Amino acid sequence: MKKVLAFVLVVFMLAAISPFAFAASATVNVSISVDGKLLVAAQPVSVTDLTVNGVLKAAHKAYYSGGESGYVADIDPTWNMFLITKCWGVSATPYVIINGYPLGSPEVPDTADKAAVKAGDNIIVSTSSDPAVPAQAIALTATVADGAATVKATSWVLDFTTFTYKSSPLASAKIVDPVTGTALGTTDANGSITVTVPESGIVAVDGLAAINLAGGAGNAQPLPQTGGFSASAIVGIAGLALLAAGATTFVVGKKRAGRSA
Repeated sequence: MKKVLAFVLVVFMLAAISPFAFAASATVNVSISVDGKLLVAAQPVSVTDLTVNGVLKAAHKAYYSGGESGYVADIDPTWNMFLITKCWGVSATPYVIINGYPLGSPEVPDTADKAAVKAGDNIIVSTSSDPAVPAQAIALTATVADGAATVKATSWVLDFTTFTYKSSPLASAKIVDPVTGTALGTTDANGSITVTVPESGIVAVDGLAAINLAGGAGNAQPLPQTGGFSASAIVGIAGLALLAAGATTFVVGKKRAGRSA
């Protein structure tokens, strides 16, 4: 009986760590703007660390010339919170937009390690190497139907006296296909424009932000907090639990058969 209990204990220990073995993965789209120049335009990044922090690490590894060395994020001792202090080689805290909302707005978590991501999300990062010229936090959302896309551009401004965000439509913004450089028009007073989806599937506010119209979640959605188990992890745990139950039944049955023989 002791052997049976030991076996069951080992199986359940494996079940406890199964979220790592059955970790989910996702592909999201990332844009990077530095000093008003769009260096990465809604390009795919595959991650298993389903947080903004995980995405930015992966984006640096995939697209930045210096790899992950261009990105630094950790608990800041001054503010005692997780902060990005270097992005794309620029020592500054960037603006990060997830599906239309910046980190720190009421709709999403305030730090990159807590902000969860899912497949098809659109992440826009904007930073400036000149403290006298702040980066612009521009969000893009879109709806697509019958080969046409209605794109909405929003400007977010952080009030440093209250540390709260305010948004306004980004009117008269030049919209382009960042792959070909083709001008697609300008946004109206509401920050909106309807365009034919370009062959690349990507549209951008010139130099500032981009969105992949074929990549899934273009519409703004509040993000869930991290934590809990993924569906695959739950399936893994359930499977291991069934194995444990089956093994226990087999061993007990074998012992009973031995006794009756």
